[in-house]
Amino acid sequence: MIELSSDPYVLKPRNTPMTEADFRLHLNISWCRGVLFNVVALKNAIAVVEYDALLWSDESIMFVEYKDSVAAYKDLSSRRVQQMNSFAKNIARGLGYKSFAFIVVVKGLEEGTNKGGVEVLPLVELGCYQPIFISSITELEYLNKMIAKYTREGKEEFAKELDKLKKIFEMEQA
Repeated sequence: MIELSSDPYVLKPRNTPMTEADFRLHLNISWCRGVLFNVVALKNAIAVVEYDALLWSDESIMFVEYKDSVAAYKDLSSRRVQQMNSFAKNIARGLGYKSFAFIVVVKGLEEGTNKGGVEVLPLVELGCYQPIFISSITELEYLNKMIAKYTREGKEEFAKELDKLKKIFEMEQA
């Protein structure tokens, strides 16, 4: 059995529910180098989050939560989705990925939406879905927010200096 360590998390496979067959058929794997299905993340030997799929390339990783009905999706709280997104970001960073994506896929959903700040897709759109990755590096996110803020306030020189700092940080991450 394969185990991946992303301190303080350990990722282990779990049993595959039969209800996920449609999900696997629709999954677009053309962009990635590897896939793990049905992964549980353990922290201090306690299960904290489960993902139905992890897909990765050299630079990025995508976490997917699948719901086999609209009713199951409605039972998923926005707070839980935010927690899963936060765990995904921390795990991605721990595994050394600079960017990540977390999406929720729902069988029977009529149109895409957003829950807890996370993209929610109908299962039928999954086959042509191209992930939109965001930074797993908190410091870069904060720098981007500061650059945008000071640019809006007309403090262009300071924004340029922050942009230089951002580029230095990105070079060190490479």
